[in-house]
Amino acid sequence: MKKRFFRYTILLAFIFGLLSSGHTSAQSSRSGCSTISLPKGSVEGRLSNGLRYIIQPNALPRHSVEVRMIMSVGSLQEENDQRGCAHFLEHCAFIGTKHFPKRALVDYFEGQGMKFGRDINAFTGFDRTIYCLSLPYYSDNKEILDTTFLVLRDWLCGIDFDKERVKKERSVIVEELRGYQQNDDFYSLKMGHNRYAERLPLATEQEINSIDSNHLKTFYKRWYVPSHATVLIVGPVNVTEVVEKLSQTLGIIPSGDVEKPLTKFPMYYTCGASWMEIADSVQYEDKLELIIPHNTCVRQTLQDAVEKQRRCMLVHCLSERLAADSIGCNVSDDWYLADNDHFVLSFRGASTADLEHQLSAVSSECHRLLRFGVQHDELQQLIGARLDNLLPDTTQRLSENICDDFVDYITAGDRILWNPDEVEWVRQQVVNTTSAQLQQLMKRLLDQLSRNRLYAYTDVNGSLVANRLTAEKADSAWNIGDKHSSCTPYVFSRKEKLNEPHVIIPLCLTQSAVFMPDSIENYHKWTDIGAEEIVLKNGLRIILRPTIDEDSTISLVAIGRGGTADLSLPMQLKLHDAVSYVDMGGLYKIQNDTLLSVMTQEKISMTVGIDNFWHQLMASAPANKSTELFNLVYQKMCFPGINRKEFKETVTAEIANLGKETILDKMLAHDVDRLMAGTIDSLVGNSLDNSRRYLTASVLDSLDIDTLTTYYKNLFADPSRLTIILTGNFSMEDVLQKAVATFSQIAVQPLQLPLDNAPFRIGKEVVKKGFEGGNDRQTLVNYIFAGNYTPSLQNSLCMKLIRDVLQDRVLKVLRERENLVYSPYVDLYYDGIPQQKYHFQITVSMKDDNQQWVERLLKDIIKQLKASPISTSELGKMKRSFLVTKDKNLHDKAPSEWKTALMTLVKNGESLYDFDHYAECLNDITPKKLQKMINEMIVWDKRYVVYKTQMK
Repeated sequence: MKKRFFRYTILLAFIFGLLSSGHTSAQSSRSGCSTISLPKGSVEGRLSNGLRYIIQPNALPRHSVEVRMIMSVGSLQEENDQRGCAHFLEHCAFIGTKHFPKRALVDYFEGQGMKFGRDINAFTGFDRTIYCLSLPYYSDNKEILDTTFLVLRDWLCGIDFDKERVKKERSVIVEELRGYQQNDDFYSLKMGHNRYAERLPLATEQEINSIDSNHLKTFYKRWYVPSHATVLIVGPVNVTEVVEKLSQTLGIIPSGDVEKPLTKFPMYYTCGASWMEIADSVQYEDKLELIIPHNTCVRQTLQDAVEKQRRCMLVHCLSERLAADSIGCNVSDDWYLADNDHFVLSFRGASTADLEHQLSAVSSECHRLLRFGVQHDELQQLIGARLDNLLPDTTQRLSENICDDFVDYITAGDRILWNPDEVEWVRQQVVNTTSAQLQQLMKRLLDQLSRNRLYAYTDVNGSLVANRLTAEKADSAWNIGDKHSSCTPYVFSRKEKLNEPHVIIPLCLTQSAVFMPDSIENYHKWTDIGAEEIVLKNGLRIILRPTIDEDSTISLVAIGRGGTADLSLPMQLKLHDAVSYVDMGGLYKIQNDTLLSVMTQEKISMTVGIDNFWHQLMASAPANKSTELFNLVYQKMCFPGINRKEFKETVTAEIANLGKETILDKMLAHDVDRLMAGTIDSLVGNSLDNSRRYLTASVLDSLDIDTLTTYYKNLFADPSRLTIILTGNFSMEDVLQKAVATFSQIAVQPLQLPLDNAPFRIGKEVVKKGFEGGNDRQTLVNYIFAGNYTPSLQNSLCMKLIRDVLQDRVLKVLRERENLVYSPYVDLYYDGIPQQKYHFQITVSMKDDNQQWVERLLKDIIKQLKASPISTSELGKMKRSFLVTKDKNLHDKAPSEWKTALMTLVKNGESLYDFDHYAECLNDITPKKLQKMINEMIVWDKRYVVYKTQMK
């Protein structure tokens, strides 16, 4: 390949990019024809060979760069003898290229700490193929971008279609097809009769098996050219450097055959009504969806953005009118596929007559809106509701989320409205919306309905033929509504916004407790993770980890040992739903109505809950309301209220509903996946509170709210078993002192509730349990290896490394070497305190005939891992992946992630010291230690096997 590289080309490309960037100065005037600007700082351009690039510098996360290569090519471009080639080609990109033969590409990225499937992935659709790379990006390893661009070059012009590897990959794709489930029962109806319906990306098994290297090469040569590619880079990068690297690596690819442009294929449907129905005996009511396909609105100009807002106003207008008239219809209008939106009217009814009546009523309202429009007061309310949702987003976003927005722009031209000046222009146009404009939108929809409409009908009763709803009956009901539409305009009743009087916050929530330094027993600052830990003299532990998210919210989690499984069966019945019943009583010192008003006014939220072994309270508030938040939590834990009237009414209602089967119960009884999960839970000790099966009316009738409240207080007001975790954007010094002052008031319990701290004992025999279900000729098997472990961060890390080793082996053997499965995966679940239990779960979906073969291979994989330790280099690669993941997920703008991480640490008995020394803790793990734990934890002769199959 002859290299062509000119300095002035780089300069011109860079200048073009800057001129095309989203960093534009505010204009003194705008019009509807003005293009919506790209996000600030973004640079868009093209290299001389036609390759398009977009670069967006972004600092969050600071050690990660997101790279996408978007090919404007998908299954729509396939000829009749190429069906399935676009998706097959995506697979080939990872099994051998010019500079990365066989598995070298995946091996390189995994050596950088990335994971296949998470950080290395791809997707094929109708009109696009997207290659995704999430790169770890550190100052000492910026060369990773150079190698990544070499990979992109290979994907564009250097994929190696080795005949043997193509043949083996064919089996993997067939297994992917067998495991695929289309979760929309009406998919074929909604797709219509067009090229989209004929060119499903996965293709059929017969079509996949007919693909060979020659088919792939032909498709590749025709469509994989620079002008069909866009490279998207988002992260903490230097734009000038990136453009130069792109030019040097991808700019030298020949432009290819540009005489074969991409064809745009519209969605179209059969004229008139299209009907599809299914039977569903689980639901209680029939359901009908009337779907109107119509042209989507792509936001390219400011006027497009205004159009989008007015469409939302129309949906809101119809929804409000129907609700006011007690017509049970859900209205929505969303993008479906390609150039089509689906405007959907969704009905439920106990009979055909109910559905017909609702159809007529909705038709009548739609035609009344068309005829009379929207009066002034109603229009102003619609405008106000839109303005409430139309505000500029100035928050800093994650690079991965920014990529998603850019992909929509690259593939469809859809631009995100972000610039405050442009948002303000659109807001002004929304303010100027007229009734005639909404009437015009309604007219367009009704005209489209007359051309084609889709009916999706779910029949739950198996109606007799004479009474069954049909397309003709549905059309007739709609036309009746049109003919009998009201001759008078809609009478709008304004929903006045109530000016709630300012609520005086009770003194028990506003009064600050006095900070006493001597109430602190121990204090430690964990510098690496940026957290501080305090242990009070009453035994309560506080962990603070401030972040710098924009909304300045403080989040509190209080978690403590003590749950339903710590109780004997008689006590579980005696204290049935104690936490829920006590929660409805609010606070002892504040009336419920006042409490609700205060929490709403001050934007404070709070919930309490309990599970098998832990109870918890979660709350949040603006950071400047930390005093009120802490006092509220303190009152809730120590001084809950009692609402005897509501308690009695709730118990009475529960007795009345005892034994009645709900829709959810019906669904669960028929859901094979749920039944399998329940079986696994019972085997590994996740289903310990079985008291509900023993509930009777007499048990419920004997519940005593005072007894329940005493139990509640013994749980939540025991400081020695309580840890409070604080995350969010707050001042460490201020919040620390307030938290210490407030929660040091909790008195030490003279008598603690008994706890069951015995580890859960796993069975020692092979258990096999099968269910009928799944796809035709496909068996899904879960292999579970369970046992006990000693809680510590290092042991948790060891188990995660074992999981990743197993994942690597099952992929390499079952998928890449034997081509028996598409996506086997290995999960790890563990509970440190108190159960000290773990289980690995290997899930494999395979052809029925291959089950014994797969099982033998799995047994061999485990045998080899037990016999020989993995290499130091492989272990190092996995350790790096852990460090990369930690840096990517736990950063200064991730309060919820920190909250989850710290809660997990507490519940699993892991120390903050180890977490602060995470790298050292990880590095101390050796291949020999891992081998020892594999021998102890993965025992083939003690496995559980839970599976589903249609094979008799």
